[in-house]
Amino acid sequence: MRNRLLITIGIVALVGVVLYLVGFRMTKADLHISAAAEPLFCLSGTIDGEHCVGALPIPFTNSLLMTIIVDAILLGIAFTTFRNPKLIPVGIQNTVETIIEFFYDFARGVDRKNVAKFFPLPATIFCFFLVANMLALVPMVGSVGICRAEGHTEEPVATESAAAVNTETVNPFFTGWPGACYDHQLMVPLFRAPAADLNVTLAFALVAGIMIEVMGFQALGLGYLGKFFINPLKEGFLQTLVGLLELLGEFTRIVAFTFRIFGNIFGGEVVLVVMAYLFPYILPLPFYGLEIFVSFIQAVIFSVLTLVFFSIAVQSHGGHDDHSNTDPAHPVEGAGSPAH
Repeated sequence: MRNRLLITIGIVALVGVVLYLVGFRMTKADLHISAAAEPLFCLSGTIDGEHCVGALPIPFTNSLLMTIIVDAILLGIAFTTFRNPKLIPVGIQNTVETIIEFFYDFARGVDRKNVAKFFPLPATIFCFFLVANMLALVPMVGSVGICRAEGHTEEPVATESAAAVNTETVNPFFTGWPGACYDHQLMVPLFRAPAADLNVTLAFALVAGIMIEVMGFQALGLGYLGKFFINPLKEGFLQTLVGLLELLGEFTRIVAFTFRIFGNIFGGEVVLVVMAYLFPYILPLPFYGLEIFVSFIQAVIFSVLTLVFFSIAVQSHGGHDDHSNTDPAHPVEGAGSPAH
């Protein structure tokens, strides 16, 4: 096994070096990465450069297309898995049930009492970002698109190009390829990682933030506001200040949710492109492994933090729900023992 792996790595390295020396490499034109999702077309209005313009511009962006694809994949997996579920799961049903069971057991460890109510949203967030982040690392995602002139209005021309090509900086061998972008054109990717678009992460952050408040009001009623607005005459100025800081934290949490996963996924895209530019075929390989790990961890962090904040929101001010994490079948040690 080890010898086969070494042989495979050696062949990939040799092929990569040969292709690099021949001229199959990225150029500065390929380093164009937009920090915002780019419109493929406009549902209302017209494309002007990288934006839709008009009375009511409504863009259909590459990240929106990718989001629809991810949703379709998740719905397809759910339909395939649970259309005719087997008592003894096999194949994809076994994989899906293993993932759900693992996350459910973790959620039960965070808040056993409310796990049935808390579980659906964090699990949905986890599944969406896990599939979306992994799908973003598939070859051709981010490198196949349409050519569009930079800086002025022009209808896009469909291409099958794997990279934007500039005749001034690229080996002339590539300029004759079908679908190559040249004459100062930019390649707009058809597919873009949803988490690399700030609009997507902000939407999930807003949903999570609103649902945290909903859970708090459902559990405590108007008493939930007592966590933030504390009477200084009763509990002191310091506790009042802490309550106001917690109120501020409810809003800053949304900002943290939004930028945490966006920054990691978009930063990963930049790293992979730069490594591919410096030495393609070989140098990006270890970074792909790193990005797979980051993609998984970021999905876990977003969903787990949402779950933890749900649990915190339903706890009354000044104490914790002593029974939220207690299994009736396994009472706390010493609870029934006689006093010494």
